[in-house]
Amino acid sequence: MKLFFDVIRQGDFYLKNWPKQKTLNCLFVDSKVVYYTRLAIKVIPLFVILIMCLNVLLPGLLNWPATATLVLFLMGLPVQGLYWLGKRSSAFLPNQLLPWYIAIEKKLNQGVTQDGVMAKRPRYVDLALLLKHAFKRGGDNFLQNNELI
Repeated sequence: MKLFFDVIRQGDFYLKNWPKQKTLNCLFVDSKVVYYTRLAIKVIPLFVILIMCLNVLLPGLLNWPATATLVLFLMGLPVQGLYWLGKRSSAFLPNQLLPWYIAIEKKLNQGVTQDGVMAKRPRYVDLALLLKHAFKRGGDNFLQNNELI
């Protein structure tokens, strides 16, 4: 059970660190999952309260087992998004993204010379932190200005 909550915690960290940039929407499915998970975290509690109030006020509309099932289903939607993000954040970047990751890292560290050997293979969470730093440092058009996309 501890492992499950660790994955959820990683997903929350990844959710908070993935940059909110429209240019990334067409490149990564993560942007869409982050958007819908944030939306679910904000909206689902309102639906749960509404369903519970309707069940109390209009008991003939839904019976309690159906209400409980619907509430548990709705509460599971943001958890599923966080779980997916947690699993994705710990996955290694595919080989197709490694040159792009290295190019962004080189653009950010222009003054610092590196020997070109990576200490460890980057994960998606490393990409999220790198992109967040890049957009913070270079502005919203960092990727376009540096001809990285």
